Amino acid sequence: MKLSAGAMPGRGEQHTKNARIGATDMEMTKDRRPKGTGTRWAYEEIRSQILALQLKPGADLDEQVLIGILGVSRTPIREALIQLAAEGLVEMLPNRGARVSRVDLSGVREFFEALDAAQRMVTRWAALRRTQQDIAAIDAERRRFEKTAAEGDIAGMMDTNLAFHEAIGVASGNALVAKHYAQLLALGLRLSRISLAYEGTETRRDQHIETIIEEHRIITGHIVSGDANAADEIARAHTELFRKRVLGYMTNSLAADMSF
Repeated sequence: MKLSAGAMPGRGEQHTKNARIGATDMEMTKDRRPKGTGTRWAYEEIRSQILALQLKPGADLDEQVLIGILGVSRTPIREALIQLAAEGLVEMLPNRGARVSRVDLSGVREFFEALDAAQRMVTRWAALRRTQQDIAAIDAERRRFEKTAAEGDIAGMMDTNLAFHEAIGVASGNALVAKHYAQLLALGLRLSRISLAYEGTETRRDQHIETIIEEHRIITGHIVSGDANAADEIARAHTELFRKRVLGYMTNSLAADMSF
């Protein structure tokens, strides 16, 4: 799928429809682009479309089309795509440009296995090694998440949830582990959107978000008190909450037969 308003020979009707939607949405952003922000602007706009699933998994990212839509030169587009590739949101294809990365079922399983291990590790270490500056940063991001949740801002919740957990990673006192954890968090951002936006059946979205808020408060409390075992346990439960939410979506949307 390419970001083009025109039909694409050899592609399905739904494929073309998705391309039109993506192009239309991105074209609306061109007129409000701040000057002098090339790479950052391109990165944020493409990233937001991917995370909102307006750019579908597997979609081709045509540099020429992106240049026309975003109103920047080739270099910022290329740099933005490289940055998104480092986060696992884009695949760079030799001599073929780039495309939005897919997440298949085996990838989802592997992601949650890796997240569980990393999240427990950084949260445990944060409880043992945090500084007062770390505590202040973690609590500030926790409060920001609650503010965006109260406003019903899904994109804001995604960003502040990411920042909350990244702050815990920093507090772990191990830069290599924190970097790996941050990469996992970035890789799971599309799953995070499902978790935060999906209405659900067994657990409604507002109830789910209330549980996230409560668990964030508990995590913060255990880090502040230095209770590493309790921090480890709530981190495990927090990953499980996320996993069950995503699996609930996949089950109820018949996504078990899809890559996304």
